Amino acid sequence: MRNKPILLPIFFFWYAIGFILQVFFVVPEGLAFSKPAFLIFYSLSLVELIWKKEGRWKPLVIGSIVVALSTFFVEILSVETGFPFGEYSYSNILGPLVAGVPFTIALAWVGVLFNSLIMSTQSNKTKRALETGLWIVIIDLILDPVAVLEGYWTWYNPGTFSYYDIPLTNFITWFILGALLSYMFPLYKRSFRMHRVNTFVYQLMLLLFGSLAVTHGVISIFIMSLAFIVLAEGKFRYDTRK
Repeated sequence: MRNKPILLPIFFFWYAIGFILQVFFVVPEGLAFSKPAFLIFYSLSLVELIWKKEGRWKPLVIGSIVVALSTFFVEILSVETGFPFGEYSYSNILGPLVAGVPFTIALAWVGVLFNSLIMSTQSNKTKRALETGLWIVIIDLILDPVAVLEGYWTWYNPGTFSYYDIPLTNFITWFILGALLSYMFPLYKRSFRMHRVNTFVYQLMLLLFGSLAVTHGVISIFIMSLAFIVLAEGKFRYDTRK
């Protein structure tokens, strides 16, 4: 009974409803809370996935809190100063703002980090840190442009070299932060099921934001999302075959 997930089915249900409403219809004003709730379920379901495999919740909870607080501080710093991500501002679509940043962003970081951390199967922490940073950047290459189109946040002064008007410093910071934070966590042993579910969740996130890009007429982002979904699947099959 202990190994039976509770939050993961809720996340899948919430995802399915959100996907249908956002991609094919319009989210009613009465369901405005659904987007912040989605990030909460995404994050907590991945924490639960690791906990069910490891069985030790205290180090995981403490690590999650450190990740949430540290990334939230960096987000506030960047909103106020433009460093290190770049110059941008948040709307309140993802929840109430605290010092200019939605509180759910801290949980989103926890989710993205754990999702990318379990995608990495390297045998030492340094190699795992590099791969974790790579998977984080991949998901942000799809997520960030669509989040701008959806009105979650707005970028300013992207500079000469940018990606869909997003400064390259943003992606560099995502990579560095993700890689550094990964050192806090042990080299988790993955069961086949844990690896399969985690990869599936990662692919779902790519599919959601890739599909939302289509609703805004940005087909290139959708094509990229499909390519990354195939890449993630190939990585999973390679790892499990090994």
